Amino acid sequence: MSRPPRDALLIRNPASASSREQAARLERFLGRLAAGGVACEVRVTDHPGHAVELARQSGGRFGLVIAAGGDGTVHEVASGLIEAGSTAALAVAPFGRGNDIAQIAGVCGPSGTGDEAALQAILQPRPVAIDTIRVLWHERSTPGGTPIPRVRHAILFGGVGFVGELLRQTTPGTVRWFGPRWCYSAGFFRALCSFRPPVLRVRSEQGEAELPHAVVAVVGNAPFAGGGLMRIGPGASMTDGVLELTLIEAVGRLELALQFVRLLRGTHVRHRKVRFFQGRWLEVSADPEQPLAFDGELLGLSPVRFEVAPKSLRLLAGPDGRV
Repeated sequence: MSRPPRDALLIRNPASASSREQAARLERFLGRLAAGGVACEVRVTDHPGHAVELARQSGGRFGLVIAAGGDGTVHEVASGLIEAGSTAALAVAPFGRGNDIAQIAGVCGPSGTGDEAALQAILQPRPVAIDTIRVLWHERSTPGGTPIPRVRHAILFGGVGFVGELLRQTTPGTVRWFGPRWCYSAGFFRALCSFRPPVLRVRSEQGEAELPHAVVAVVGNAPFAGGGLMRIGPGASMTDGVLELTLIEAVGRLELALQFVRLLRGTHVRHRKVRFFQGRWLEVSADPEQPLAFDGELLGLSPVRFEVAPKSLRLLAGPDGRV
């Protein structure tokens, strides 16, 4: 265990701390850090991707960068640090709706309330070098324009297919009605009605395959996601240098609903229509093209390459962390 740095950068997503109660909670959080000898420079994001820019620009000024928000904010900050080649440690202040990364790091419980574990992880730091998922795709700024390469680093998972529709259907209204723990379950059943299966063409170390009317292709770096409910990668480790790869072939809507129940238990990987294996990379193209989903966010379109980036991030974990 090492000593906490005296200066830290806290990147805050205002959407995650917009209420008066959350703003007061953040002030208390900063006060506790100051009392423990950690002075924070606070920067607030104002558009998607801004946390990537802020983390990238932090350079070598800070030995610690704190992401105050949910999984989307954490993965943006992580991406910025990795892209900049920064050696700064990343800490998580769990102010989001799902807080899966914070749960895995052991700095909050399933309810997402209480900051004591997150504070102790910063004041009594225990950095762990974890793997991330490098996500590579191309996008055009104008129709017919030159494809521009894009890259992000996910911590939990990346996927193509049904998972994108699930996130699209987990609207802000769904979150308000069902809360952070059950909103993804509600989004699942909404997506069940609207999803149109694409043809997925996948390539990995195991070979190539075409999945007509496929359900999803997912790469997992963590044992769960979706507010702690969905066991996307049973047995996954963030420190083993490999990813858990899941391909679900065509099933009917009723069977897909039953697959969701199995997903909650982590038993979906035993189904005859599921291919579950480990690997270091996966390439996916889709017809029609599909949105890319990673760490609870939608960004970019297929085709895409997912690959493991071993030990690419230093994450501050609590004593009960599962990284």
